[in-house]
Amino acid sequence: MEEGRTDHSWEQRVGRRTLRPRVVLQIAAIAAVIVFAYRERHLFTGFGSAMSSIRWYWVVPAFAAELASIVPLAEAQLIILRAGGVEAGRLEMNLVTLASNAVSMSVPAGVAVAEGYTYSRYRRLGASRAVAAWSELASGALAFAALAAVALAGAVLAGGPAHGPVLAALSVVAAGSFTAAALFRHPHTLIGGIEWIERHVGRRLGPIVARAVGRVREIANELTFTHPSIGTWLAAFWLSVANWMLDVACLALSFEAVGGRIPWGAVLLAFAGSKVISSIGVTPGGLGLVEGGLIATFVAYGTTGSTAAAAVLVYRGLTFVGLVGLGWAAAAVLALRYGSSRAVTREPRERRPGVRR
Repeated sequence: MEEGRTDHSWEQRVGRRTLRPRVVLQIAAIAAVIVFAYRERHLFTGFGSAMSSIRWYWVVPAFAAELASIVPLAEAQLIILRAGGVEAGRLEMNLVTLASNAVSMSVPAGVAVAEGYTYSRYRRLGASRAVAAWSELASGALAFAALAAVALAGAVLAGGPAHGPVLAALSVVAAGSFTAAALFRHPHTLIGGIEWIERHVGRRLGPIVARAVGRVREIANELTFTHPSIGTWLAAFWLSVANWMLDVACLALSFEAVGGRIPWGAVLLAFAGSKVISSIGVTPGGLGLVEGGLIATFVAYGTTGSTAAAAVLVYRGLTFVGLVGLGWAAAAVLALRYGSSRAVTREPRERRPGVRR
């Protein structure tokens, strides 16, 4: 009991120490974007005209594409959960995915908070601690590998003076992300790494870290008989690609909505960069930073500032307002229909040695 109180008080102290720097960083980041926009305001001449002539018949399919992107992402997560022996319904999984997206976009450090929310929902679906954690991490690894592929395709299409260095850097990132995604298909290799850490450096890192490593090892041992098939992993990967490409379609159609030409290479490249920025969690959903990064990338690849700003505003309006609103509605449905995410009512199905999916 004393150990639990010690760990909890330590976490509280860490939280208090990191809160102020995080707030300062958020203010500084937003201020930097505002200063940049003011100093480069000549680039946005014609922005008002572009916004006043929005073609709403393009906004509707753009939002439809954004909403549809949730379906393949939920299916990929469902496939991975089933590989861990958890049977979940598609409706509930789509609601969890929609709600988790809303959480990640709405609060500071939203990605970390959303991961905790998703983990708790997985536990309620009947996943053990190990399977819930592995499923979430594996889904993230596959999604990042798919995002790296999208960015690489964008670099190839976009060209430009920095084509060579950008392509080389993204090739390294893609290779690393694909390797990480492949490793999560073999949980026993992760167990070996944890055992090595515990054996060689666990005692040197202090009692709290040593206990954490020990707990992770105990959880990881539950994954001994989890070994998804190549077909399962490829299906989850291509579903992750479909998720990103539907999101890309929303961004591309936003250009059509403001009467601009779609710069496909820059769209793919800027989209991937925006997802990385938003995942860092400096501001809720990358607010301010994502918009600035998208506009800067489009302008660098030849789009006028007014068209880029108008298209980005439409896109972020659809994702930040429309999809997030539906996500919080989904979270309310989950809470009312399936109960609190803190409760775990279903027991995970017993796994047998040698089961492969």
